[in-house]
Amino acid sequence: MSDDRREVVLDVNELSKVNNGSEDDDGDDFLKPRELPKLLVDLKTYVDSKFCYHSGPIDDAAIIKVEPKTAYQCSMKILFETRKLRLVTQPYPWKSEKVLGSRSLGRFFENTEIEGEAVGNIWTDYSVPIPSADKHKETFALSESTSYSRCRRCRATCVVLCSKCEGDGKVRLNDAYNTKVRCNNCRGSGKMTCGSCNGLGGFRHVPTLTVKWFTRHTICFYQNSFLAERKIRKGQRTPIWLINRIEWSKVSSIEECMQNIPENTPDIPLRENIIRDYYEKQLNPTMNLDNVMRRLEFSIEQMNFQEVHYIMGEHFVNKRYPTMNHVFRFCQYPGQKRENSIYENDYPYNCCGCFGEKAACFAPCCVIL
Repeated sequence: MSDDRREVVLDVNELSKVNNGSEDDDGDDFLKPRELPKLLVDLKTYVDSKFCYHSGPIDDAAIIKVEPKTAYQCSMKILFETRKLRLVTQPYPWKSEKVLGSRSLGRFFENTEIEGEAVGNIWTDYSVPIPSADKHKETFALSESTSYSRCRRCRATCVVLCSKCEGDGKVRLNDAYNTKVRCNNCRGSGKMTCGSCNGLGGFRHVPTLTVKWFTRHTICFYQNSFLAERKIRKGQRTPIWLINRIEWSKVSSIEECMQNIPENTPDIPLRENIIRDYYEKQLNPTMNLDNVMRRLEFSIEQMNFQEVHYIMGEHFVNKRYPTMNHVFRFCQYPGQKRENSIYENDYPYNCCGCFGEKAACFAPCCVIL
């Protein structure tokens, strides 16, 4: 039986042409690595910079949506003033006038106290200029209200009986003969300098007004995303509203003061939040205290950033926020040096990534925020 099969001879030149032609086909594009969007590239760079993070799943990630977000940092500084009155008493020379040539008789008829002017209301009767510093202290002696009093112990004689010998000048020894010897305490005089007035006979009483200023500084953050407050504090912000040192008191209207605040973000009730925090953090805690508000400084700074939602496959589940299922998110915000910085708190592979994908997992105790 004859064999009808024919032998096919391949031309080497033709074969090379076929192979060369295949290099131009689209099939080789499948072998090229997938080009990630710029946002995912930044996220991958951020993940790679963290210890024990595993960035492999980002290669297959896909962005779902990118939303513009806004954060506000509001700084509220209120200067408070407190006033306290105290009486500074010091020994002072007291001279009794003679009556009928007798100073003892003069001490009997003299007035033992000399009053000064009434102090009055320490808040309304004394005007004190407000300092430019946030913290200051000054003390004022109200000399016109100075008063004087005679020493009640020595009655302006400047001396008192010796407490050891009781004015005798001698003390008795505990021997068989009850011998008396000179008192070493008063040196035999029986008298000693009055220890209350230091031998001056009287006292001077000077009312002293102490005024202290201190500042309560409150920083509040408002946003429509989940960016950490410390990231807002350290990021690049733009001033949008400022009140520079205006007179203020506890009866001033915060609603009227804040009526010109720009409401640029509909889903952030900026004015309402500021008024609420003023009452909760400034006015209410100090309402019943003995102090007054003197000055208000207020500023609002705005930061614009992006919130990115992405997925990395059906087998990646958001364990920090279970309601998001397979969706993860991160924020890209302007950093301190105006570079794009990343903040995330739900990336699935942030523990033990150095041992590879199989050993990596989400562990809240190891989240690096």
